[in-house]
Amino acid sequence: MQNLLTFRKLFWLCSFILTLASCKDDQIDQASGSLSLLSYNVAGLPQSISSSDPEKYMSLISPSLNDFDVVHVQEDFCYHDSLLLYLDLPYRSEPTPCIGSGLNSFSKYPIKDFERVAWTDCTLADCFSLKGFSYSKIEVAKDIYIDFYNVHCNAGSSEESKAARRKNLEQLITYMQVHSPSNVIVIMGDFNNKYIREGDSIRAFLDLGFTDAWIELIRQDDIPQMNNIPLEDCYPISTSISCEGVDKLLYRSNDEMKLKAISFQYGDDNRFFFEGNDTLPLSDHEPLMVQMSFDFNRK
Repeated sequence: MQNLLTFRKLFWLCSFILTLASCKDDQIDQASGSLSLLSYNVAGLPQSISSSDPEKYMSLISPSLNDFDVVHVQEDFCYHDSLLLYLDLPYRSEPTPCIGSGLNSFSKYPIKDFERVAWTDCTLADCFSLKGFSYSKIEVAKDIYIDFYNVHCNAGSSEESKAARRKNLEQLITYMQVHSPSNVIVIMGDFNNKYIREGDSIRAFLDLGFTDAWIELIRQDDIPQMNNIPLEDCYPISTSISCEGVDKLLYRSNDEMKLKAISFQYGDDNRFFFEGNDTLPLSDHEPLMVQMSFDFNRK
């Protein structure tokens, strides 16, 4: 009888342990949620050559970043301490010297395997900084990661600048094919690319199965023609969210995790990224804000 009681205790103990393990596996194998994402070129070149006013504005940008889960900034060159002044997001990339890549990431979730890669091709003033892209894995739920890329491409409209920019995207795609061959990916940043501009190659990502959140949500999947003709009512001044900007967000799901862009905002109708909340923009670029959902199911 004693042996039978001992056996039953062991049986129920093992059953309890297996149940706990099963619950833990279910937590890992199934997860869903939403992410608020911000890509922002903060115009942090030295004050004398910046097209904004970073000495004044960078500390004003700082608290506005806290409303987002993942933030990628470009041109975070010489005023990084001011950008961090009111930042509460706990996970941050290591800063670079002024003038480095200007690429930094801040996140509510753990950032892992962070790496910056400089472009191999550049033209004119772009060669004085280490423009390029950064790669990171961000853990959006327990043991569940999204590969994030933060991009700042070569600028300029000359044929030489366009050629360098095409090489930039070729370099990025090659890197992704090695480091994120089948992973879920979000690419954000200042691409200096436009779908309408002949010589730009942003369409290459669509051919690789990526979705552009602007085309999906604002254009209703209508890709602009490549004809060098500005979209209606978008030149010389961009008048609405329907106008194409060079700051973009593209994403790709896989069999285990489905991403979906829920909302897209380019510019700030609430004047959140403006001086005094209603006067001058805090950068020479508009903030790009995207809300996304994710649904992970390993089974």
